[in-house]
Amino acid sequence: MNPLLKTDNRILPALVTPLTPDGSLDEKSAERLIDHLYAKGVGGLYVTGSTGEGIYLDFEIRRRIVEIAVSRSKGHGQVIVHVGAIQASKAFELAQHAGRVGADAVSSIPPFAGGYSWDEVKSFYTQLASESPLPVVAYFIPSLTGQQHSFVQLAQLLALPNVAGFKYTAPDFYVMQRLLTRFSPDQILYNGQDEALALGLQVGAHGGIGTTYNFMPELIMQVYRHCQAGQFAEAVAAQKRANDIIEPLLMSQGLAASKQILYWQGLIDHVNCAFPRAALTEAQQKQLRDLLSTTAIAETLVR
Repeated sequence: MNPLLKTDNRILPALVTPLTPDGSLDEKSAERLIDHLYAKGVGGLYVTGSTGEGIYLDFEIRRRIVEIAVSRSKGHGQVIVHVGAIQASKAFELAQHAGRVGADAVSSIPPFAGGYSWDEVKSFYTQLASESPLPVVAYFIPSLTGQQHSFVQLAQLLALPNVAGFKYTAPDFYVMQRLLTRFSPDQILYNGQDEALALGLQVGAHGGIGTTYNFMPELIMQVYRHCQAGQFAEAVAAQKRANDIIEPLLMSQGLAASKQILYWQGLIDHVNCAFPRAALTEAQQKQLRDLLSTTAIAETLVR
């Protein structure tokens, strides 16, 4: 059985990677954030994806944050490791490491820098699925890759041995629903658009992976549990409260703003992102805090 289906809690924050001002991994903040997320009820972690700045980090940092995530997740939740890298061989090496340290699955964006054909994308996932000791979650995110694939093409990846499903981050829910008709009962689909989690779950997604889950896990869990119970009006109401928080992030530097919120919540000690991404300016900080002052997380901003 697909290990990702062994739990009915399939809400996974796309974990932020806390960094110190000199670019090193802030291990204490990482541990504090992970412990907090599990205390708030999430079902696992998605590590070193785009939110985790994976492709911009030294491989030593990537491996270490995975080790911390796996260690802190024991008895609490599952860990999917994003292994995408510019060099395909490095992605395969990271998949081997994830297997050695006890992660539950790996995932990867497709190769995209410079443009790749569908056959080349399919070849990459074929090789990753073959070399990975863990199940592979393919990733569809056309806003990042610029690749628009049909659900018929995407379904070809589902037929590859060791492909456990998809992280689907796109606004076309028709394609999501049609893709889901190609899934076997042993495969899983995670909704990747935070602002449309309720919609994705109603269409048929089995869970969700998202950036904003880091700083509003309780609200995200409300959306998920209401959908599980068939309480869709309540789920949409919770989604609207979440979107009040997401809207300011979409208007600014989303990752830098996310780290700023986590700093204000006392969950990480520094707001630094991987160079060259800058932290928010003082003016941007003030604007963001003002916009959040009437939202569901206003009282959590303790700093």
